[in-house]
Amino acid sequence: MIAEGPVGTLGPLLWLVVGAAAGAVVATFVCAARLKRVRREESEIYRSKRQLQAIFDGITDGLIIVDRDFKIVAVNKAEAAFLGKKPQEVVGRECYEVYCRGDHACETCPAHNTFATGKPTLITRLETTSGYHRRGVDVYTFPVLDDQGETIQAIQYIKDVTDRVKLQKQLQQVEQLTGIGQMAANVAHEIRNPLIAVGGFARQLHEALEADDPRREYTGIILEEVTRLEQILREQLTLERHLQPNLRPVEVNGIVKDVRKLLSHGILSSRIRLTGDLSDGLPVTMGDGNQLKQAFLNIMTNAIQSMPDGGELRISTTQRGQNIIVRVDDTGPGIASDVMEKLFMPFFTTRKAGSGLGLAVTRRIIENHGGEIEVMSEIGVGTTFEVSIPIVRTSGEVEHEKRFGAAGAGTSQDTSEGTGGAS
Repeated sequence: MIAEGPVGTLGPLLWLVVGAAAGAVVATFVCAARLKRVRREESEIYRSKRQLQAIFDGITDGLIIVDRDFKIVAVNKAEAAFLGKKPQEVVGRECYEVYCRGDHACETCPAHNTFATGKPTLITRLETTSGYHRRGVDVYTFPVLDDQGETIQAIQYIKDVTDRVKLQKQLQQVEQLTGIGQMAANVAHEIRNPLIAVGGFARQLHEALEADDPRREYTGIILEEVTRLEQILREQLTLERHLQPNLRPVEVNGIVKDVRKLLSHGILSSRIRLTGDLSDGLPVTMGDGNQLKQAFLNIMTNAIQSMPDGGELRISTTQRGQNIIVRVDDTGPGIASDVMEKLFMPFFTTRKAGSGLGLAVTRRIIENHGGEIEVMSEIGVGTTFEVSIPIVRTSGEVEHEKRFGAAGAGTSQDTSEGTGGAS
């Protein structure tokens, strides 16, 4: 028989304490299980986020995400590298400030349409501004929707199509030059003999007149125009012969120096400053010295003629990877985009006295050496012509460069000034 007393009265309280302790233990186990589950979910979310970030950064084309105020929410590493910045330096800035250097959203931005319609949009944009390394891009925008189906952000996918643009232009040039070559052959046969007769008789009349005879002015004009027509005819015949180079070892710096001398003693105005640096130690390459001199002279003459009120003509050379770069910069008015598209078309010219064949011939010369010519221009700032000539040792290498491009172009280091650019 259990004795009753003060100890016995603690029985219910003891059970209450034991029950509370047991409940606390159970609650602790429950909380621990929930905490473990939460941590596991957080770990999975973090892992998923890292996977998505890896995919986002692993895409080699450009990706940016903008909100409705056109602020950049995210940018992948490829696009940040193209901009010459780190991702954190771009995020939070307005996209039009980064790309267009403006203070308001670009009218042609496809995000406008995506925010308005909630549908994907595609535009193709071509760039000709100095400093941009992408000459063409396809910009796709895709909507990001909230729970109510409203577009709150736009993903912009930027595909570099520079090579495609170049190929399209090359195909157009081939078609144009094929037609021009056929026409040049017909024109040459029709014009050559009458032109020789006109020029010959005009020279006889000019020489037969006394020095003070006022008619000598008219015969002089005839001779000048005949000479100009002869030059046009030679250029047409040059196109017809496809400008096949007579390859010899050449020093590009020496050719550029010869052209500078011609300019200094010829058409170079006293109001135009001739500057620039020729890199020492450029290697010898295979080329046609006369043709290259003609090509550089055509480019520099165009630059001088674009600065009738004076300016600066900067001529420089350097080596970039396995290519020799000849760069011609002027401080002229720049070239409008509609003119830029036709710049190398035969017979296209903006000058009354021009034949429109100089730059067409120049491009053919450079391409037949396996090289490339690029033009970058900004209205009110000036224009840059950049000629790239591969460093080769044999005529076979030149033919390979002409047909297939530079063998090491994809791995050569770009040491040109400026890395920025906009889509």
